[in-house]
Amino acid sequence: MICRPPDCRCRACVLEENAALKARLNTPEIEDFARGVVAEAQHQRARFGSDHDAGKSALDWFWLIGYLAQKAAFAALAGDRHKALHHTISTAAALANWHAALSDHDTSMRPGIAPPAGQP
Repeated sequence: MICRPPDCRCRACVLEENAALKARLNTPEIEDFARGVVAEAQHQRARFGSDHDAGKSALDWFWLIGYLAQKAAFAALAGDRHKALHHTISTAAALANWHAALSDHDTSMRPGIAPPAGQP
């Protein structure tokens, strides 16, 4: 039998599609700001999600956003346009994730908080 993507659901085609989707999620968009922020926010939730702790405090979010904004500023000062654009988008995405956490829409992104004692 010959596979006929995109309709084929065989194991090989599903694995290939999964790999392509993961690659897309993990590839930063730096030219289209709005699209880049949405994609980066999704990437951050997938990468830094945590179901085992109470979440970040307002000061944790403040620190994270300041840290990312500083990275954008230093990249811009160094003349690294690509990194500066990426870090402005990652900063905005962190703000989007903070907004989601405040709104109780999605609280899965909680980087920087250690797991409770006894958990890996």
